[in-house]
Amino acid sequence: MMKKIIYLLVTLLLISCVSESDKAKDPVFNVEGIALAGYDPVAYFEQGEAKIGFENETEVYGGLNYYFSSTKNRLLFLEEPSRYLPTYGGWCAYAVAETSTKMEPDPTMWQIQKGKLQLFYDDWMTSLTGSLKDEWNADPDNYKTKADKNWR
Repeated sequence: MMKKIIYLLVTLLLISCVSESDKAKDPVFNVEGIALAGYDPVAYFEQGEAKIGFENETEVYGGLNYYFSSTKNRLLFLEEPSRYLPTYGGWCAYAVAETSTKMEPDPTMWQIQKGKLQLFYDDWMTSLTGSLKDEWNADPDNYKTKADKNWR
């Protein structure tokens, strides 16, 4: 656990070089106005996988462009957007829980817990220290309680 916190703090320090003030303004993880870096939020639920969406299957929601991998997924999103939106604005759930910060996730590192999509940070260093997703899953209720409190 301590190793993960040290890793997280070092990573956050490095990431802070990439305009921390910009992240603070973004309640939802996005890359240049494209939510979830272009990943289809519905595909996690309906296809059980992280899928890149297409520019021609776009919907604007909350001021951001959401890309979808199919018309069907786009229409499902329009019926009930809140069902498909990730927790904590799509930022790394573990980072929100442990350090109350917005850390860019890897959209391919995800899970659905209690009907809600969660994303996690992942890079070469987590292969050495262990997955933040695995750490979360070691005590999911505790991390969720902490993340919920910090996200407010």
